[in-house]
Amino acid sequence: MRNPFNTNQSLHYAPTYNGLNVLQKCGPLVTEYLSRLQAVLELARHEYVELFVVRIDLHFSQRFDLPDIAITNQPVCSFFKKLKEKLKAKEDAARLQTGRANLFGLRYVWAREIGPESGVPHYHLMLVFNQNAIRSLGDFSNPNAPGLYRLCQEAWADAIGLDFDLASGLVSSSPSGQWLLRRDDTAVFDDVFRACSYLCKARSKIFELGFHGFGFSRR
Repeated sequence: MRNPFNTNQSLHYAPTYNGLNVLQKCGPLVTEYLSRLQAVLELARHEYVELFVVRIDLHFSQRFDLPDIAITNQPVCSFFKKLKEKLKAKEDAARLQTGRANLFGLRYVWAREIGPESGVPHYHLMLVFNQNAIRSLGDFSNPNAPGLYRLCQEAWADAIGLDFDLASGLVSSSPSGQWLLRRDDTAVFDDVFRACSYLCKARSKIFELGFHGFGFSRR
């Protein structure tokens, strides 16, 4: 069935996609998004034997007016630019200190959605890393603790033009949204795909605005 809001897309209603389980409770999924999600995960596990996968969400502050850039995808593009810069700096520092560094190997998928009641945009992200470089989000209950969560908080604050302290709580995740994935572990791969298929749902995406509501790493 074609997506009535974007006839270049088709809607997926089945409980599986290419033999992988998907979420059904959130309504139909966009087939083309599922294809991209699978491709990103497959490319990552082809590159590294062990992966760390994490789901995070990016929000705008309710204490301030939405910035003008919130009607575009500039915030999430800036987030990834800033995050890559911070990861590269950590790689360079490790190489300078020890003579070698495990590359983070970041790959990702993102989805932009609009809250049906608030009308405020937010982003759902899947981040995939080389597990030899990073294997946890860190203490996301404490934004001042060093680790990936702080890097994401810093990158999002930079992307939306807020001081770090004012961006507290705008990056969210949960313990159930983190996975250590070995290349040959089909059960965990299925768990990851099922959870992250949430990003592929048609509901809450606005197709009429003329810009993408879904994106992914292309390297």
